Amino acid sequence: MREIEAFLSVAEELHFGRAAQRLRLSTSRVSVLVRAVERRAGAQLFERSSRVVRLTPQGAQLYAGLRAAYVQIERVLDDVRRAGGHGGVLRVGFATTLPQRLRTELISTFESRYPDCRVVASSLPTPDLFRWIGKEWPVAAFVTWMPVASVPLAPPLHIGPVVHRVQRAVLLGAGHPLAGKDSVDIDDLAAGGHPVIYPELPPWLGGSWTPGATPAGQPLTLRRMPAPYVEDVLRLVADGELAHLTFASLLEVHDRPGVVLTPLTGLPPMPIRTVWAPGPHEHLAEAFADHAGRAAPAEWLGDPSPTPA
Repeated sequence: MREIEAFLSVAEELHFGRAAQRLRLSTSRVSVLVRAVERRAGAQLFERSSRVVRLTPQGAQLYAGLRAAYVQIERVLDDVRRAGGHGGVLRVGFATTLPQRLRTELISTFESRYPDCRVVASSLPTPDLFRWIGKEWPVAAFVTWMPVASVPLAPPLHIGPVVHRVQRAVLLGAGHPLAGKDSVDIDDLAAGGHPVIYPELPPWLGGSWTPGATPAGQPLTLRRMPAPYVEDVLRLVADGELAHLTFASLLEVHDRPGVVLTPLTGLPPMPIRTVWAPGPHEHLAEAFADHAGRAAPAEWLGDPSPTPA
C-alpha cells in the first residue's frame, strides 16, 4: 500500500518533493518506493529530468488502473471503520412473509440505540438467501425464518439470536377436507394421507420447515413442487388438494381468494433470526442482530415447545 500511495502521489503531483511532503516522507524514501513499483511492473513509469517529471505510457496505464482500485480500497476501509463505530448506513432485508409489525419495531429500536446509523430496509423472499451463498449479498443482514442456530455451509453464515417465534399454521384450499376445522393437528395430515408441499429449501432447513414425519412418528405425504415463492404456493394450494405448512402471520402480508389459514398444532413455533455473511458490514450486522435479540419483547419469544393438540 505504501508503494502504491507513493506512485499515485508522484503521478498526481508530477514532483517527487511535493509527493514526499504530501506523504510526510523524505524525497529519497519516495524514490525508493517508486522504484519498487517499477520493478514490480517491469517497466519505467516516469520520465525524470532535473526540471520535469512525466508519466510514461506504461505509467499512465498503471495509474488509471491503480487509482480506481485504491479509491475502492479506501471506501471499504471507511465502511469498516464506520461499522466499528456503529455509524453509517445498514441495509437490512426482511423476509416477505414476516409479521408486519416486526420490521418497524426492529428498525426503530435499533436506530434509537444507534442514532448515527440509518437502516435501509427491503423485502426479499426467504429462498433468495440461498441464491446469495458465495456471491455478493444485496443487504448486510437478512431477518428471516431460521429454526437452526448454525448451518453446514462454507464460508459459514452468521446467525443471531431469536427475535420472534410465530405459531405454525397450515394453508389449505377452501375446498380441502380439513378447511372447516378450528385447528388441524400435524397427525391429522399424516393419518389422512393429505399431500403437503415440501418447500424448495436446503435439507437442513426444509426438514425443520416441513418434517418428513410427525413427532409421533407418522410419515407425512410430501410433494416436491416448483414453488420457490409464496405466490406460487398460494396458487398451488388454491387450485387443488395440497396443504402447506406455514405460519399464523402469513395472511397479514399475502391474501388470496380460495385459501384458508388454519392453526396447526403438534409442531413448535418457527423462530425468526438475523442472518449475515462475512464482509465489510458484518460488525454492524452483528450489532443489529444482537440488539434485535435483546430488544425482543417477551411475548414475541413465546414458548418454543410444540403447541399441544
